Amino acid sequence: MLKGADDVVMEQEDSASRHGEMTSWDINDIKLPQDVRQIDWFQEWPDSYVKHIYSSEDKNAQRHHSSWAMRNTNNHNSRILKKSCLGVVVCGNDCSTLDGKKIYLRPAICDKARQKQQRKCCPNCSGPLRLLSCRGHGGYPVTNFWRHEGQFIFFQSKGAHDHPRPETKLEAEARRSIQKAQMAFSPSSPRLKRIREIESLTGAMPTREALPLLLSEPDAYMLPANFGRHLSKSSQELTAGSRSGQPPYPRAAGE
Repeated sequence: MLKGADDVVMEQEDSASRHGEMTSWDINDIKLPQDVRQIDWFQEWPDSYVKHIYSSEDKNAQRHHSSWAMRNTNNHNSRILKKSCLGVVVCGNDCSTLDGKKIYLRPAICDKARQKQQRKCCPNCSGPLRLLSCRGHGGYPVTNFWRHEGQFIFFQSKGAHDHPRPETKLEAEARRSIQKAQMAFSPSSPRLKRIREIESLTGAMPTREALPLLLSEPDAYMLPANFGRHLSKSSQELTAGSRSGQPPYPRAAGE
Protein backbone atom coordinates (compact mmCIF):
# COMPACT_ATOMS: atom_id res chain seq x y z
CA MET A 1 0.00 0.00 0.00
CA LEU A 2 1.48 3.35 -1.02
CA LYS A 3 2.02 5.96 1.65
CA GLY A 4 0.45 9.36 1.30
CA ALA A 5 2.38 12.60 1.27
CA ASP A 6 1.19 13.41 4.79
CA ASP A 7 2.51 10.07 6.13
CA VAL A 8 5.94 10.67 4.56
CA VAL A 9 6.14 14.15 6.09
CA MET A 10 5.15 12.82 9.51
CA GLU A 11 7.85 10.11 9.34
CA GLN A 12 10.47 12.67 8.37
CA GLU A 13 9.46 14.93 11.23
CA ASP A 14 9.49 12.00 13.65
CA SER A 15 12.95 10.98 12.47
CA ALA A 16 14.21 14.56 12.86
CA SER A 17 12.71 14.69 16.32
CA ARG A 18 14.45 11.46 17.33
CA HIS A 19 17.71 12.77 15.92
CA GLY A 20 17.27 15.93 17.93
CA GLU A 21 16.73 13.91 21.10
CA MET A 22 19.89 11.94 20.37
CA THR A 23 22.11 14.99 19.90
CA SER A 24 20.56 17.62 22.16
CA TRP A 25 22.22 16.30 25.31
CA ASP A 26 25.65 17.24 26.65
CA ILE A 27 27.97 14.98 28.61
CA ASN A 28 27.91 17.44 31.54
CA ASP A 29 24.11 17.50 31.84
CA ILE A 30 22.69 16.57 35.23
CA LYS A 31 20.41 14.01 33.58
CA LEU A 32 20.97 12.21 30.30
CA PRO A 33 18.13 10.79 28.17
CA GLN A 34 17.04 7.25 29.02
CA ASP A 35 14.17 6.89 26.51
CA VAL A 36 16.65 6.10 23.72
CA ARG A 37 14.95 4.29 20.85
CA GLN A 38 18.06 3.47 18.82
CA ILE A 39 21.66 2.94 19.91
CA ASP A 40 24.74 3.51 17.76
CA TRP A 41 27.25 1.09 16.32
CA PHE A 42 30.59 1.40 18.05
CA GLN A 43 33.02 3.82 16.39
CA GLU A 44 36.70 2.85 16.46
CA TRP A 45 37.95 6.17 15.03
CA PRO A 46 35.62 8.89 16.36
CA ASP A 47 36.55 12.29 14.97
CA SER A 48 35.28 15.84 15.05
CA TYR A 49 32.53 17.04 17.41
CA VAL A 50 30.38 13.91 17.64
CA LYS A 51 28.12 12.19 20.15
CA HIS A 52 27.21 8.52 20.40
CA ILE A 53 25.00 6.44 22.65
CA TYR A 54 26.12 2.84 23.08
CA SER A 55 24.58 -0.08 24.88
CA SER A 56 25.96 -0.73 28.36
CA GLU A 57 26.62 -4.31 27.18
CA ASP A 58 28.94 -3.19 24.37
CA LYS A 59 32.38 -4.60 25.27
CA ASN A 60 34.31 -1.91 23.40
CA ALA A 61 32.30 0.82 25.06
CA GLN A 62 32.82 -0.78 28.46
CA ARG A 63 36.58 -0.65 27.88
CA HIS A 64 36.38 2.93 26.53
CA HIS A 65 38.24 1.65 23.51
CA SER A 66 39.62 3.95 20.81
CA SER A 67 42.20 3.36 18.10
CA TRP A 68 43.46 6.89 18.66
CA ALA A 69 46.23 7.05 21.26
CA MET A 70 44.20 8.35 24.20
CA ARG A 71 45.21 8.61 27.85
CA ASN A 72 43.19 9.36 30.98
CA THR A 73 43.31 12.96 32.19
CA ASN A 74 42.22 14.55 35.43
CA ASN A 75 38.55 15.35 35.70
CA HIS A 76 36.73 16.88 38.66
CA ASN A 77 33.54 14.95 37.88
CA SER A 78 33.96 11.35 39.02
CA ARG A 79 30.98 10.24 36.89
CA ILE A 80 32.69 11.28 33.64
CA LEU A 81 35.84 9.68 32.25
CA LYS A 82 37.99 12.16 30.34
CA LYS A 83 40.64 11.13 27.79
CA SER A 84 43.01 13.25 25.72
CA CYS A 85 44.76 12.40 22.45
CA LEU A 86 48.56 12.02 22.44
CA GLY A 87 49.00 12.41 18.68
CA VAL A 88 51.28 10.18 16.60
CA VAL A 89 55.02 9.38 16.36
CA VAL A 90 56.45 9.83 12.85
CA CYS A 91 59.81 9.41 11.12
CA GLY A 92 61.90 12.57 11.04
CA ASN A 93 63.08 11.64 7.54
CA ASP A 94 59.48 11.15 6.33
CA CYS A 95 60.50 7.78 4.89
CA SER A 96 58.19 5.19 3.31
CA THR A 97 58.17 1.41 3.48
CA LEU A 98 58.54 -0.82 0.42
CA ASP A 99 54.77 -0.86 -0.05
CA GLY A 100 54.61 2.95 0.09
CA LYS A 101 53.28 3.32 3.63
CA LYS A 102 54.41 6.00 6.06
CA ILE A 103 55.65 5.37 9.59
CA TYR A 104 52.89 6.30 12.03
CA LEU A 105 53.77 4.75 15.40
CA ARG A 106 51.52 4.70 18.43
CA PRO A 107 52.77 7.02 21.21
CA ALA A 108 53.45 5.45 24.59
CA ILE A 109 50.93 6.36 27.29
CA CYS A 110 53.49 7.00 30.05
CA ASP A 111 55.41 10.29 29.80
CA LYS A 112 58.81 8.70 30.50
CA ALA A 113 58.17 5.86 28.05
CA ARG A 114 57.10 8.37 25.40
CA GLN A 115 60.30 10.39 25.89
CA LYS A 116 62.35 7.21 25.63
CA GLN A 117 60.41 6.25 22.51
CA GLN A 118 61.42 9.48 20.75
CA ARG A 119 65.11 8.72 21.40
CA LYS A 120 64.83 5.50 19.42
CA CYS A 121 65.37 5.12 15.69
CA CYS A 122 62.80 4.68 12.97
CA PRO A 123 62.14 0.94 12.46
CA ASN A 124 62.22 1.45 8.70
CA CYS A 125 65.18 3.76 7.95
CA SER A 126 66.87 4.08 11.38
CA GLY A 127 66.28 7.85 11.23
CA PRO A 128 65.12 10.00 14.17
CA LEU A 129 61.58 9.79 15.49
CA ARG A 130 59.49 12.79 16.48
CA LEU A 131 56.12 13.27 18.13
CA LEU A 132 53.29 15.07 16.35
CA SER A 133 51.13 16.32 19.21
CA CYS A 134 47.38 16.64 18.79
CA ARG A 135 46.16 20.26 18.71
CA GLY A 136 42.72 19.75 17.20
CA HIS A 137 40.65 21.31 19.99
CA GLY A 138 41.48 25.00 19.81
CA GLY A 139 45.20 24.36 20.15
CA TYR A 140 44.69 21.65 22.76
CA PRO A 141 44.42 17.86 22.32
CA VAL A 142 41.14 16.33 21.17
CA THR A 143 39.19 15.22 24.24
CA ASN A 144 36.85 12.23 24.59
CA PHE A 145 34.28 11.89 27.36
CA TRP A 146 32.64 8.66 28.58
CA ARG A 147 29.71 8.39 30.98
CA HIS A 148 27.71 5.35 32.15
CA GLU A 149 24.07 6.08 32.83
CA GLY A 150 21.50 3.31 33.27
CA GLN A 151 21.41 0.99 30.28
CA PHE A 152 23.57 3.22 28.09
CA ILE A 153 27.11 4.50 27.74
CA PHE A 154 27.28 8.08 26.47
CA PHE A 155 30.26 9.23 24.41
CA GLN A 156 31.17 12.75 23.33
CA SER A 157 34.20 13.95 21.36
CA LYS A 158 35.37 17.56 21.29
CA GLY A 159 37.83 18.57 18.60
CA ALA A 160 39.03 17.23 15.24
CA HIS A 161 42.33 15.33 15.01
CA ASP A 162 44.91 17.32 13.03
CA HIS A 163 47.37 14.47 12.52
CA PRO A 164 47.46 11.05 10.78
CA ARG A 165 45.99 7.97 12.39
CA PRO A 166 48.54 5.97 14.42
CA GLU A 167 48.89 2.22 14.18
CA THR A 168 46.36 0.28 16.22
CA LYS A 169 47.27 -1.55 19.41
CA LEU A 170 47.23 -4.91 17.61
CA GLU A 171 49.49 -3.57 14.85
CA ALA A 172 51.92 -2.15 17.43
CA GLU A 173 52.09 -5.47 19.32
CA ALA A 174 52.70 -7.39 16.08
CA ARG A 175 55.47 -4.98 15.04
CA ARG A 176 57.23 -5.30 18.41
CA SER A 177 57.03 -9.10 18.27
CA ILE A 178 58.65 -9.13 14.83
CA GLN A 179 61.41 -6.77 15.99
CA LYS A 180 62.17 -8.96 19.02
CA ALA A 181 62.39 -12.05 16.83
CA GLN A 182 64.74 -10.30 14.42
CA MET A 183 66.99 -9.10 17.25
CA ALA A 184 67.10 -12.56 18.84
CA PHE A 185 68.37 -14.19 15.64
CA SER A 186 70.60 -11.41 14.34
CA PRO A 187 74.28 -12.42 13.73
CA SER A 188 75.47 -10.14 16.57
CA SER A 189 72.85 -11.33 19.04
CA PRO A 190 74.40 -12.72 22.28
CA ARG A 191 71.59 -15.24 22.49
CA LEU A 192 72.37 -16.63 19.07
CA LYS A 193 76.06 -16.79 19.99
CA ARG A 194 75.17 -18.79 23.09
CA ILE A 195 73.19 -21.26 21.01
CA ARG A 196 76.13 -21.66 18.63
CA GLU A 197 78.47 -22.30 21.59
CA ILE A 198 76.19 -25.09 22.79
CA GLU A 199 76.10 -26.51 19.28
CA SER A 200 79.91 -26.50 19.02
CA LEU A 201 80.31 -28.22 22.41
CA THR A 202 77.61 -30.85 22.06
CA GLY A 203 77.71 -31.30 18.30
CA ALA A 204 73.95 -30.85 18.03
CA MET A 205 71.54 -27.95 17.80
CA PRO A 206 69.23 -27.51 20.83
CA THR A 207 65.84 -29.12 20.38
CA ARG A 208 62.79 -27.11 19.42
CA GLU A 209 61.46 -27.49 22.96
CA ALA A 210 64.63 -26.11 24.55
CA LEU A 211 65.14 -23.26 22.09
CA PRO A 212 62.44 -20.94 23.51
CA LEU A 213 63.87 -21.43 27.00
CA LEU A 214 67.33 -20.48 25.83
CA LEU A 215 65.95 -17.37 24.17
CA SER A 216 63.68 -16.27 27.01
CA GLU A 217 65.97 -16.81 30.02
CA PRO A 218 69.58 -16.68 28.88
CA ASP A 219 71.07 -16.24 32.36
CA ALA A 220 69.42 -19.39 33.64
CA TYR A 221 71.02 -21.54 30.96
CA MET A 222 74.69 -20.50 31.14
CA LEU A 223 77.05 -23.43 30.64
CA PRO A 224 79.15 -24.34 33.71
CA ALA A 225 82.91 -23.94 33.57
CA ASN A 226 83.51 -27.70 33.79
CA PHE A 227 80.93 -28.51 31.10
CA GLY A 228 83.60 -29.72 28.65
CA ARG A 229 85.25 -32.00 31.24
CA HIS A 230 81.91 -33.60 32.15
CA LEU A 231 81.16 -34.04 28.46
CA SER A 232 84.50 -35.83 27.87
CA LYS A 233 83.93 -38.07 30.89
CA SER A 234 80.43 -38.96 29.69
CA SER A 235 81.80 -39.79 26.25
CA GLN A 236 84.41 -42.09 27.77
CA GLU A 237 81.75 -43.90 29.83
CA LEU A 238 79.59 -44.32 26.74
CA THR A 239 82.54 -45.76 24.80
CA ALA A 240 83.50 -48.16 27.61
CA GLY A 241 79.93 -49.37 27.94
CA SER A 242 79.62 -50.08 24.26
CA ARG A 243 82.86 -52.11 24.22
CA SER A 244 81.76 -54.29 27.14
CA GLY A 245 78.38 -54.90 25.62
CA GLN A 246 76.60 -53.48 28.67
CA PRO A 247 74.27 -50.48 28.59
CA PRO A 248 76.05 -47.35 29.89
CA TYR A 249 73.18 -46.47 32.27
CA PRO A 250 70.79 -48.62 34.35
CA ARG A 251 67.63 -49.52 32.50
CA ALA A 252 64.18 -49.20 33.90
CA ALA A 253 61.96 -52.24 34.26
CA GLY A 254 60.33 -53.28 31.05
CA GLU A 255 62.80 -51.58 28.71
